[in-house]
Amino acid sequence: MNTRLLEYIIAISEEKSLSRAAERLLISQPALSQQLKRLEDELDAKLFYREKNRLLLTDAGKIYVNGARSALSIYEQALTEIKQLRRSSQSQITLVCARELLPGFSTEILSAFSGKHRDIFLDVIDGNSSIAKSYLAGGMADLAVMAAGELSHSILEYLPLRDEEMLLALPSSHPLTAFYRKNGADLSRLSGQPFILNQGGSFLHAFERQIFTAAQITPYVLCEADTMEAARHMVANKKGAAFLPRSMAQNADSCSFFSLNPPAVFHTVIAYHKSMVLTGPMRDLILLLLEVYGER
Repeated sequence: MNTRLLEYIIAISEEKSLSRAAERLLISQPALSQQLKRLEDELDAKLFYREKNRLLLTDAGKIYVNGARSALSIYEQALTEIKQLRRSSQSQITLVCARELLPGFSTEILSAFSGKHRDIFLDVIDGNSSIAKSYLAGGMADLAVMAAGELSHSILEYLPLRDEEMLLALPSSHPLTAFYRKNGADLSRLSGQPFILNQGGSFLHAFERQIFTAAQITPYVLCEADTMEAARHMVANKKGAAFLPRSMAQNADSCSFFSLNPPAVFHTVIAYHKSMVLTGPMRDLILLLLEVYGER
């Protein structure tokens, strides 16, 4: 299906200018003007009228743009379902997750799932919440396990897996560790000290920023780590402080962990697109995740 003409008219209606719409669409203004004229001739109706150097929709134009948006939405949904069908026919489940949220995944989940579904390939993609949402929305993944602030989403279904506390992680040799063990973590004492944050755009990065705002401090951000494991490694090597889930506090040599006051808690959820028809193997994987990592 050629959707370009629909996209052209929508762009003109949003930009209210042929030149700006052409720039956005990466085509020349004369070419865009010609496409508009050809369509108006075909419909025998004007879609736009000019007012103070702006192109505004006529009544016919409003009908056309509403229909164009609906058509594009239906088309994109069809493409998503075709991608899902293609993956299911290939006997594959694609799961996006931050591995640190699922400690022991290879031994606890992969072996158990493979033992029950030997004909299903479980493709695991390491990614934060931003990547997970993008893959699910685009039909490139079936399921995701990710951090979230709310238990609802406009296009994704969330199944609560567990709530997890975010802890302050410091090098064990840090001069404040003894004070924090006795008096609790006071973030104001770390003002100006280097912090390793989660990647920008992810939920946990925004969550960290909320912690700083609540503590009324402006952090010195050393870097944004690709993974939480990389952040923990940097803390252990005395590069700075970080916020890490409680599940990562086990077997973390050279790091000391402290609860915040009040505790900083986020949700870990299993997510899938609301239009997704869950197959038997997908349901089995969800049940396995709930059994191994769910609240006890």
